[in-house]
Amino acid sequence: MMVLNEVILTVMTLNVWGIYLVSKDRVKRIDAIASALSTGKYDVVCLQEVWVADDFKKIKNEAKKVLPYSHYFYSGVTGSGLCIFSRWPMEDIMFHQWPVNGYVHKIFHGDWFGGKGVGICHISVNGVHINIYTTHLHAQYDMKDDEYLAHRVVQAFDTAQFVSLTSPGAHLSVLAGDLNTQPGNLCHQLIKHTAQLYDSFDEAQTRESMIGTNDCSRNSYADNKKVAVNPKGDRIDHILYRSGLNSKVKVLSYSLPLESRVPDCEFSYSDHEAIAATFKVIFDSLDVSDSSHYIKDKGELTSALKAGITVCNEAINNLAKTKIWYYAIAVTLFIALLSVPVVTNIPILYSGTYQLSVVIASGIIFFTFIMATLWNNVEYHGLLGGQLRMQIVLDRTTNASGVYNSDTNSDNISTISTNTRQRSSITILDEEIKREKIV
Repeated sequence: MMVLNEVILTVMTLNVWGIYLVSKDRVKRIDAIASALSTGKYDVVCLQEVWVADDFKKIKNEAKKVLPYSHYFYSGVTGSGLCIFSRWPMEDIMFHQWPVNGYVHKIFHGDWFGGKGVGICHISVNGVHINIYTTHLHAQYDMKDDEYLAHRVVQAFDTAQFVSLTSPGAHLSVLAGDLNTQPGNLCHQLIKHTAQLYDSFDEAQTRESMIGTNDCSRNSYADNKKVAVNPKGDRIDHILYRSGLNSKVKVLSYSLPLESRVPDCEFSYSDHEAIAATFKVIFDSLDVSDSSHYIKDKGELTSALKAGITVCNEAINNLAKTKIWYYAIAVTLFIALLSVPVVTNIPILYSGTYQLSVVIASGIIFFTFIMATLWNNVEYHGLLGGQLRMQIVLDRTTNASGVYNSDTNSDNISTISTNTRQRSSITILDEEIKREKIV
């Protein structure tokens, strides 16, 4: 006799743009978001950029009657900004922080201070096990020169691997959040194909709108110049999913669930649009087929992995140049400080201007030395680790037998790690590219 369990689940995600003293109309918008979540329309809600503790508490208290279970993922200096609200109890919770997260000295970008990563909570509904993941990849602050591309590529791949490694025991896995990447872009491809995820936008039986989630015409905070060029905006917030063992999943609907303006106000709920997807999960308890290692599109996955490896390689090569640049600044300033007393009159040593210059120059020397040594190594290892993990998946995907040879690749990684201590990163990675025939 066939035993079927069925669950209907509606998931909503929103980047709330909750930066203290920076985000416009934050207090009123948070009130409106809390009110919207308290309507009971959603079973699970994933929020990003909740940077103020009181904002999380306010939303939690307002929505607790319909979403009584919640968790904020604390990380870094300011907190990750990520939180999940659920109609059902969260049985297990975990947070994975990425190895690269931007730069500490880019204060106005702030991504590093959040200690960003991907959070997961596990819930069970009528015997159906569901994993909910939420994340917020590094933003692209300059459309012409994306200095964070390599970081975002590593974050995307690590997120996909995290989902892939933790999802086999669930009947449904949902990744919801601000991925800062559009469909078809490298990071979107890495996440989608590495973790074998489907886009709810593409799979929905009914879809309200083709409008994007950022800088679209319906949003009051959108950049007017960008809207003039692309009124639909960019779809950078996503709800991706995969079915697990013994289950079939249908996306009943995809929508932009919130009004274009907060009721009785002239502004939107956020500078991003919220999106929601409703899933129907059918669980056959007698079907024990295993499709966890099935790759639905090897060609797309291979292309995305090769592109990701190339991006990481270029970034690592640039790190070697950056290290030289930082050292050059430190040495130049140090020599200048030593030379001033020699080429000038003694009284200048007692002047306020000279003393202030010594303090400033010393600070710059210390900063550039730290960037050339400690920080350079942290970023290098983060990028190299991401690149090697992508290479492992690429090897497994392109292997004719479909089986990953752990012995061979372990030897390769061990060799690379040993050589890293002896040779420059440029030489090592150029050899790796030639070995793998990556163009």
